[in-house]
Amino acid sequence: LSQVAKLAAVSSGLPFVCITVYAAAKEEYKSQLVKPDKLPIYGAPPPKSKYIEEQPGHLQQQLLAVRSTIGRYFGWCQSAYVFVKNGIMDSIQFGKDAYVYLNNPPPDFLPKATVVTVSGLAGVVLARKGSRFKKIAYPLGLTTVGYSVCYPAQSVVIAKV
Repeated sequence: LSQVAKLAAVSSGLPFVCITVYAAAKEEYKSQLVKPDKLPIYGAPPPKSKYIEEQPGHLQQQLLAVRSTIGRYFGWCQSAYVFVKNGIMDSIQFGKDAYVYLNNPPPDFLPKATVVTVSGLAGVVLARKGSRFKKIAYPLGLTTVGYSVCYPAQSVVIAKV
């Protein structure tokens, strides 16, 4: 308890001990004034001074390596996000366009779609016991023939591209 009392007495008297007032005569004050151009910070640098580039420490080098690695992965993730986002937006727009087109189809759409579908299925039936090449080539080829019969103008444009 006596130590606590001593600490309380010391801490309460501390501000009075630390404050010291310096009084000076007016003449002494004026004699101590220095003009700004006489201050040492405005002087010319010593003639033998040499600029040395600061070398980064071990911690700074490690942080730089981590930052560059994370930056590459962050850039990759950002580009992957933009790619996926654009793909999803394009798919949604395609779905909306297909819905509008199929909601009010042109009068000859169903017969043409039937011809293209039947020709593709005929290719599947013809290639059912063939090699792997036939199973790919026959349906694709007969679907292309059906499409070119039903849509000749679009087939020419696709063939030119």
